[in-house]
Amino acid sequence: MSQMNGLLTFIESRIAPVAGRISAQKHVNAIKDGFVGTMPFLIVGSLLLVLAFPPSTGNFFLDGWHGIVDAIGQENILAPFNVSMGIFALYATFGIAFSLAESYKLRAMNTGMLAMFAFFLAVAPMMNVADVGSVLPGQFLGGKGAFTAILCGLLVPEMQRALIKYNIRIKMPEAVPPKISASFDLLIPIVVISVVVMGINLSLASYDLQIPSAIMAIFKPLVLASDSYVACLLAVTIIQLLWFSGIHGGSVVGGIIAPMLLVNLGLNQEAFAAGESLPKIFVNPLVDFFVFVGGAGGTWGLVVLMMRSKATQLKTIGKMSVIPGTFNINEPVIFGTPIVMNPIYFIPWLAAPIVNTSIVWLSFKTEFVSRIIALPPWTMPAPIGAVMATNSGTAALVVLSSVVVSAIIFYPFLKMHEKQLLEEERLAAESNQDGVQGVTEAAGSA
Repeated sequence: MSQMNGLLTFIESRIAPVAGRISAQKHVNAIKDGFVGTMPFLIVGSLLLVLAFPPSTGNFFLDGWHGIVDAIGQENILAPFNVSMGIFALYATFGIAFSLAESYKLRAMNTGMLAMFAFFLAVAPMMNVADVGSVLPGQFLGGKGAFTAILCGLLVPEMQRALIKYNIRIKMPEAVPPKISASFDLLIPIVVISVVVMGINLSLASYDLQIPSAIMAIFKPLVLASDSYVACLLAVTIIQLLWFSGIHGGSVVGGIIAPMLLVNLGLNQEAFAAGESLPKIFVNPLVDFFVFVGGAGGTWGLVVLMMRSKATQLKTIGKMSVIPGTFNINEPVIFGTPIVMNPIYFIPWLAAPIVNTSIVWLSFKTEFVSRIIALPPWTMPAPIGAVMATNSGTAALVVLSSVVVSAIIFYPFLKMHEKQLLEEERLAAESNQDGVQGVTEAAGSA
């Protein structure tokens, strides 16, 4: 018990403060906000990719699916994908710059547009094609441009802030309307960005590189490392530790690893569209739908057990949590049980997701489940979201195994907690009974 208390003290005094500072850091928040802002585009675009490539024929449903695709035209179905997931780095650039500019009290709209200008200069210099004319290459507008989006989204607001700090700007007469005056404030930043970005690209051209390809080369080891069992297990463990200390672990960890996971998703989608084998395993839905069934910690199995508990508190929480848990929302379980800083649940809270991560990773590695090509909303019920993310029916079986494994791991600790609560309920009932009897005797003597 003393060791457990020491561990809880360490989490509360060491891990929680660091995580709190990270989650409050302006640049981390800006990255998180930027990528969260792209999610609706990614969800719709990636699901349309699945729709455009139905599985092989073999039954009435699949034959009908193929017929719909043939009637509409695959290129028409993919059009929204190409301007959503296909250029999501552009949306992320604007969102990151906008968020950081707001935190600095800059003109967020102007800063976001300026960041997009820098991004376009960096990733898509115009190319001349004889039959078409000038075209915009899209190689780095999607997943491969994620790190360039972060760079442009963070550096442009910082540059604007520095120019304002040292009063390097074009001053307009006071009679000029503020919005027009603000637009002239962009003139010097545009010139600076043009000179810097084009200068770097020209320097890299002699090495057959440009800014995004050079950035991808730098981050390639990180991207490769991100798609590993160890990286996935580490991310899941940190998320669990943060939630246990009362901090939204997914928000903190997601803001850091989101660029790598989106790069992985983009690479899978490119390979899928080309008819090649999918290279990456670790993409967001692996955690959202396979490991964390019912929310962080994979608590849907625990909720089912709670609904059958003899303890009133646990049974009530279970009934209240089953519907939110179906949609992967489990704050009622985490804070109502409570699991946060509760020594009883520390071991299963870590063990269940770790075991499930191992099982899920093995399922993908052995190709029992097809790898992820889509990004359904994280609030979608896990079996449905898993099947949609992978376009694979066996995904539902792996989800079911995660629920069963979590329930088995949580069960003995739940029974321990239930025993404590039943004893408390018994003592409370006896105390109330003694109180009623005392009042009755007092009334009789009167």
